[in-house]
Amino acid sequence: MPESFIPCPIRIEKVGKTFDNSLQAESPYILRGVDLVVNTGEFFILLGPSGCGKSTLLNLIAGFINPSEGILRLGEQKIEKHGKERAMVFQNAESSLFPWLSVRENVEFGLRMKGIPHKERQRISDQYIGMVGLTGHEHKFPQELSGGMKQRVQLARVLANDPAILLMDEPFGALDAMTRRSMQKELVRIWQQTVKTIVFVTHDIQEALLLGQRIGIMSLGPNSRITDIYDVPLAYPRDVTKPQFNELYEIIEHHFEEGA
Repeated sequence: MPESFIPCPIRIEKVGKTFDNSLQAESPYILRGVDLVVNTGEFFILLGPSGCGKSTLLNLIAGFINPSEGILRLGEQKIEKHGKERAMVFQNAESSLFPWLSVRENVEFGLRMKGIPHKERQRISDQYIGMVGLTGHEHKFPQELSGGMKQRVQLARVLANDPAILLMDEPFGALDAMTRRSMQKELVRIWQQTVKTIVFVTHDIQEALLLGQRIGIMSLGPNSRITDIYDVPLAYPRDVTKPQFNELYEIIEHHFEEGA
């Protein structure tokens, strides 16, 4: 964890976002009246239909964009720009990797930009390449990797920079079902090992229940907000065949059917 960063919750208060700069009363708001607290070290899921503003909310937390109304805080500090304590993991790993760099060079890129010496970079990259299960593939280039392996490289690169908060925008959405399940298990293992705060966006109810400690349900847009938060009192690893899992699935599915 960055030495200058004190672990603290993410606080979102009455946040709204429109890309209409006129800010008139009739301006189309993507998000409106969003309230949320994500606790330090929590695995929190933002679940909602496509186009409801989940990614917009994640970009607000990242500090890539600013709210049109309301406020976002990290502890008591207002979020107004991106900070090194927050890192984004995108759905399309291929576009985020440098094709001319090897796996190790991609993972070490941020460390090299910080001026970290070669031996220390290698020690750190070894640690996280091993953590994501890519030992033995260090010298391969992105074009030699499968989709799941590319996503592992992206995750290792983010972890190597040691952010306190991971913001994950449907990172497994482009993967096949078997690879996706494998990556879900890996992510839970890594989260348990590193105790980082994770905010994870998905529109998949099963994925939300497999991963999250709490699930925030977002309404259909425009003026989308978090309407309900469900606790997931299930031990890891989670089993989709268990009655408790399916009971929660049916409750959340019914929630969406009523909303529709």
